[in-house]
Amino acid sequence: MIYAVKIIAVVILSYLLGNFNSAIAISKLKKNDIRKLGSGNPGTMNMFRNFGKGIGLLTLGLDALKGVLPCLMGWFVCGEAWKLGADKVGLYIGGLSVIVGHIFPVFYKFHGGKGIASSVGVCLVINWWATLISFTVGALFLIFIKIGSITSFIIISFPIALDAFSLATESGTLACRILLFALFCMTLFAHTKNVFKLCAGTERKVILFGKHKKNKTA
Repeated sequence: MIYAVKIIAVVILSYLLGNFNSAIAISKLKKNDIRKLGSGNPGTMNMFRNFGKGIGLLTLGLDALKGVLPCLMGWFVCGEAWKLGADKVGLYIGGLSVIVGHIFPVFYKFHGGKGIASSVGVCLVINWWATLISFTVGALFLIFIKIGSITSFIIISFPIALDAFSLATESGTLACRILLFALFCMTLFAHTKNVFKLCAGTERKVILFGKHKKNKTA
C-alpha cells in the first residue's frame, strides 16, 4: 500500500513538472510566443531556429534538468529504504511521467513539445556516459547534416538500447523493460509529423552557425 502511494506521488509530481515548458517561458520573456514561430513546436529545435544557439542551449539545459529531477526523485522515493537502490522502477516511472507531461501538458490543453530534451535528461540518469557519447555524435550530425529530428533519435537511441540490453541480460524486471519501451515509443510518436516530412523531403534544417535572423517581438 505504501509503495503504491509512492508510485502515485511520483507519477503526479513528475507529470506536473513536465507541464513546465521552458521554451514557452523563455519566448514569453522575449515578448514572443514560440508556438507562433517556425514549426510551432515549443521545443529546443524550434528555439534554435528562431532565437539562436544561445537561447536554444538554455532551453535544452532546462528541459534536460526537468528530465533528471523526476528520475532521481522516483529512484530515491521508490528505492531501497529511501535511497538509490538496485530497483530502478521508480526511475523509469518518473522519467516516463515527465515526458508524458511535457508532450501532453494539461496546463497547455495537452499541446506540448516533443520531449527529446527532457528524454536526454532521463537518459543521463539511466546511463550518463552512453548519453554523453550519443549526444556528441548527435551534435556533430546536427552541425554537418542539420536535421534536428534524426539528431534527436541518435541522442536517445544508444543509451536506451544499451539499458534495454542490460535489463534483458541481467536482473532487469519486466516492468522496467515495458516502461523503457514506452518512453522510447512516446518520443517516437511525438515525432510522427517529422517522419512524414523526412519522407517528403520537406523537413526544415537547423542552422547552428552563421548569421541568425532575429524574430521581431510581438
